[in-house]
Amino acid sequence: MNYIKSILFITLLTPTISHALQRIYVGNIGQNKVEFYFNSESAIYLDDEKHQIYSMSSVKGRNSIPPYYEYSVEGSTEKRSDKIFIESFTHSPFSNDLETYQKLTGYTLINGDKVNLNKIFEFSEFVSDEEEFNNIDYLQERSTNDFYFKVIVSKQKNEKAKIVGIKIYSKKDGRLIQTIKGIKGCAFNSYVSIMTHDEFDINFDSDNNDFYLVKDRIYGPNTTAEYYAYDKTQQQFIKLNLEGNDFRFDYEKKIATSYKYCPGKKEDDEIS
Repeated sequence: MNYIKSILFITLLTPTISHALQRIYVGNIGQNKVEFYFNSESAIYLDDEKHQIYSMSSVKGRNSIPPYYEYSVEGSTEKRSDKIFIESFTHSPFSNDLETYQKLTGYTLINGDKVNLNKIFEFSEFVSDEEEFNNIDYLQERSTNDFYFKVIVSKQKNEKAKIVGIKIYSKKDGRLIQTIKGIKGCAFNSYVSIMTHDEFDINFDSDNNDFYLVKDRIYGPNTTAEYYAYDKTQQQFIKLNLEGNDFRFDYEKKIATSYKYCPGKKEDDEIS
C-alpha cells in the first residue's frame, strides 16, 4: 500500500495576525546585536550572534508595568525561562504617540541584560497611499532545518506593499547564501509571509528545507502560494511547479496532487 500523506498547507498552519503596522528596530541585548520586528502586541527578533529567531508575545502580568514579552525559540515547543521587559511601554505596547518610540530600552528578567533598540523603519497600512519605499528586508518567523529568511518588500504610490524578493541565510553562520528576485503579484503578510512545517518534504529528499511563499491572504480556502525546495546539487533554492494550498503527497510514487475546494458544492467537495 502506498504511503500517502495529506497536508492542508495554508488554511491550517498559518496563524491569523493583524499586520496593519510594522516596525523594525536594531540594537543590542547585552553584548549581542539583535533585530526586532514588531507587529501590534507580538514580535519576533533575530540574535545576530547565535543566528537564532525568537518568537515573542506580550504578556500583561498582574501588577506588571511595564508589560513583558515571553519568548520561545522558533520551531520549538520549549519556552525560554527568561522574559524581556520594555521600559518604554506603559500599559500596553505602543499605546502612546508614535514619536515616543524612536528608541526602546529595557532588560531581561533573569540575566539582567540591558536592551537598547533604535527604530529604523515603520510602515502603517492606514497612512496615505502616497507613501513609497523600496527593498526593505523583513525577517520571517518560520525557518527550515538549515536556513532562515527575509522577504524584500516595496511599496509604490497608491498601491499596497508587495514582496519583490527573498533573502536566504545560513543558520550555521548567518551568511547570505541566495537572493531570489523578480517576484510579482505577492502581497506582504508581515512575518508570516513565508511558511514552513516539520512535515514539509515537497521535493521528497527528507531534508526539511522546503518552504512556501503566501501570495495573497494568509488564511481561507484556495489560497495561492509559490513553493521552493533546496537543490543540493545546485546548492540553492529552486521554485517548484506547484500551485494551490491543499496537496496529497505519495511518497512512494513521488508525486503531488493539488486539490481545490469548490464553494456552493456539497460539504468537502473538491476537484483535483
